[in-house]
Amino acid sequence: MSRWPEGIFPLDRTLVAEAHGRTRGALVGNPLLVTDAAKFGFSFDDLDRRMANAPDSLDGESLWAWLDGPDQYRWAALSVLAEAYQPVPTETLRLAGRVVVPASGTPVIAGDVHIDGDLILEDQAMVFVLGRLIVTGALVAEGADYSMVGARDITCRDGVTPGEVLAVEAIRCPGAFLLWGNNYSSRAQTYVGGVLVDFERHNVFGRVDVQMRLTDWDFAAAARAMGLAEDDDITTAYAAKLLQTGEQGDA
Repeated sequence: MSRWPEGIFPLDRTLVAEAHGRTRGALVGNPLLVTDAAKFGFSFDDLDRRMANAPDSLDGESLWAWLDGPDQYRWAALSVLAEAYQPVPTETLRLAGRVVVPASGTPVIAGDVHIDGDLILEDQAMVFVLGRLIVTGALVAEGADYSMVGARDITCRDGVTPGEVLAVEAIRCPGAFLLWGNNYSSRAQTYVGGVLVDFERHNVFGRVDVQMRLTDWDFAAAARAMGLAEDDDITTAYAAKLLQTGEQGDA
């Protein structure tokens, strides 16, 4: 087991403002932002204000102060930051084993990240990868509290989280992903994968291409789809199954 590299990410306000200027036209017409803007209190005027007043650096406190409120603000900011800090193709952070982002940790990586193993988010951990995030194993947020992982593009084998999964482009999960808890939403232009279970969520995906999607409140069907016993508490049993699978893979 290893911990994600820590450190406060220095933010260049000029780069952020210029990137927002380049992306604003596309954001204004993007259904991922406008479809439920009024329902959740998102506005482009407020987004403009936030992008014009970016903090000097991103840690947990400053990121939340900058992007609190509806998840649209975090998805839009992720789009702007990915534009501002376009990664050099040859620069990839490579990690192996079970990588843990500690509680309240807020790592920001201006590049691609490749994890040969699992990615574990503890309570209130927030991750921004401004390039591609590739996890060969499972993406697991264990606790019932908030967590967030965002990237230009996210790939994982399987996943489970009560928090947010935000991708500027696509979320790719060939196995099964359980998005549970109705306090948060996930957003991506495209979701591609095997089984998507999100019957407690208000997720917004531009296109969904999966073998099976369960949006009705049918816990027994969801359990079967994820290889669990029908009487299991799927929100804990699936995380335990993925973590056990990862331990066996590390052995």
